[in-house]
Amino acid sequence: MMHTVNRALMAAIGMTVLMACANVPAAGPSSGESSGPRFVLEMLPGPEFHKAQIAAWVEDEEGRFLGTLYATTKGARGAWAMAPSDGRPEALPVWYGRREGVADVVSSATAKGATVYGSALASNLPAGTYTVMLEINRSFDYNAAYPKSLGVNGQPSLVYKAALRTGGGKDEALFQPIGTGSVDGADGEIRPGLDGISTALELFSTLRVSFESE
Repeated sequence: MMHTVNRALMAAIGMTVLMACANVPAAGPSSGESSGPRFVLEMLPGPEFHKAQIAAWVEDEEGRFLGTLYATTKGARGAWAMAPSDGRPEALPVWYGRREGVADVVSSATAKGATVYGSALASNLPAGTYTVMLEINRSFDYNAAYPKSLGVNGQPSLVYKAALRTGGGKDEALFQPIGTGSVDGADGEIRPGLDGISTALELFSTLRVSFESE
């Protein structure tokens, strides 16, 4: 079953968000490109699934930021309820740092179920190998390493990466976790390793990205 999610198109990039239901409520409306060269992001809920802030973006082989594929509304717009004056820099600190000064905001409703998201950003890039980065963060997911008493908002954001080839036929890859963002949003650096991370790794059971040309 597919539902459509809130429209948010940025210039030169067509997007499609298709929400599939797998015994989990799906989020509501979608529009944009669903054919032609595109990156397709697939996220399937895991045992600790709960609405989270998510951003996915593309970098070249030298690590230069090329554009955002997907970003949840609150994370992209800073639309936080009862947030401190400086917002929530700890929500998606790596993405915030990478895209700083770039007017490429793309936002979609927070994923409420299985999500398949297609972005035509691929059609604007020359054939080659690209890195797709993914950052995910759920608020208030405290654990033994990151208790509420520590004064943080739970476990830090998790950062994943995958490499894709474009310009030919279909190519796909599973995202692999490579580290975390700053737990307090102090900077946009990636901390290698997953020490102290527990339930945050189980928000999604499958995280996959593909390049499709038809």
